Amino acid sequence: MSGKHSPSGDPSRPLQATELPEAPDALRDEVAHLHEAMKSQRDIGMAIGLMSARFACSTEQAWRTMLRISQDSNTKIRTVARVLVSAHDGSADAEDTALLASFVSQLPPSGWPSGARAGEDRAP
Repeated sequence: MSGKHSPSGDPSRPLQATELPEAPDALRDEVAHLHEAMKSQRDIGMAIGLMSARFACSTEQAWRTMLRISQDSNTKIRTVARVLVSAHDGSADAEDTALLASFVSQLPPSGWPSGARAGEDRAP
């Protein structure tokens, strides 16, 4: 018995060659997708922390603010997070800067910093 069973769950019938997935391509795609998901999750967590610190609010309030910005601007939450993080660390490109400008009206009155000054390291 090979250990590979049919999709129907019948353990007595091994998979046929036509039933095998395109393993190398499928695995490459899945790994790429998982890497992207991990980066998005990291950016979302960082953006929540940045918003919470910047606006002296709870992480729940920061998350809800990000969700509102995402919904009101019809922008994916991962994009909102990426823009906020890149603006904070000074790596925002022209597209990110334009998106940030569209988000500013939905942020608390103190606004969002434009990023680190050239050559400045904000790390302690």
